Amino acid sequence: MNLDILKEKYFFMPDATRGAVRYLTTKQLKETGTEALVTNTLHLLIHPGPDIIQKLGGIKGMMGWDGIVFTDSGGFQVFSLIHSKKWKGKVHENGATFKSPREGNTYELTPESSIDIQMKIGSDVLVTLDDCRDTNLSRKEAEQSVERTLKWAQRCKTHFEKEYGGTAKTGKLLTSVVQGANFPELRAMCAKELVNIGFDGYNFGGYVIDSEGKLVEEEMSAVIENIPKDTIRYAMGVGKPEDILKAAEIGFNLFDTVLVTRNARHGTLYTAEGVVHIKNSEMALDIRPVDSNCNCECCINYSRAYIHHMMKNDEATALTLSTIHNLTYYQSLIKDLNSNL
Repeated sequence: MNLDILKEKYFFMPDATRGAVRYLTTKQLKETGTEALVTNTLHLLIHPGPDIIQKLGGIKGMMGWDGIVFTDSGGFQVFSLIHSKKWKGKVHENGATFKSPREGNTYELTPESSIDIQMKIGSDVLVTLDDCRDTNLSRKEAEQSVERTLKWAQRCKTHFEKEYGGTAKTGKLLTSVVQGANFPELRAMCAKELVNIGFDGYNFGGYVIDSEGKLVEEEMSAVIENIPKDTIRYAMGVGKPEDILKAAEIGFNLFDTVLVTRNARHGTLYTAEGVVHIKNSEMALDIRPVDSNCNCECCINYSRAYIHHMMKNDEATALTLSTIHNLTYYQSLIKDLNSNL
């Protein structure tokens, strides 16, 4: 598999956090036009565990997936779960220690173990562990986050090369995460230092949306201006269709978000004419397809009224069809971006 294509084209990656996109089979996922997906190191560490995944042929073998797989290192999840106090744990200089509420086991995630877990998962593109924090940091806290992120990135690369032979031997790519909160100059500095270490890609980490729901364009531009154009430029967590277009304009070429599938399950569907709220009462007698410009299984075969009826009656088929449609719409958006290259 030629992974250099990830540096040349636009991609939207659905979040298959635990090795699946909710309510879809792998066959259905492929039929949406999806070529790459992203799984999560932290969640797969907890269940079924990296050793079991490896014994079952890696995440691709388990899923029956022959496309590209990224693995998020778990840095954002450490922040969101530990710092929100949903899980008990702490972040320290060596990584993060946390206790899963699911079965009560205690885990430690370090830069080195993050690489080991991702290797056992069998992803094509690995992500370095980063010190993700809230956007509203003091300057000092943001500097500490950047300093630790850079140290961990170097440790990840050293371990990847020493233990596995790096990209040359494995064929896998290693990308890093740019932190710096809402300080453009820190984002720029972090990006420059990561480039000095040398990675196959540079990912915008943390939050890409501000308190008003808008893209942090200044911070994103500060990253793009300081990384090579012939690398992976991944805007993590982007986003709404209009945000993808704006991020692409800034210079990013990879995107992912849980929004597209989560919104599908809640009845928010994307179309060429705007957002359709399929649960609204006016949909009850609407015999049109969700999107007359879409050729997905949902739009070819079923009416808005039928999807509305199933949603109102909690039929899982509605969630499947809505997810198929939203992902097809997003992949069509990406196809249009690539047609203009």
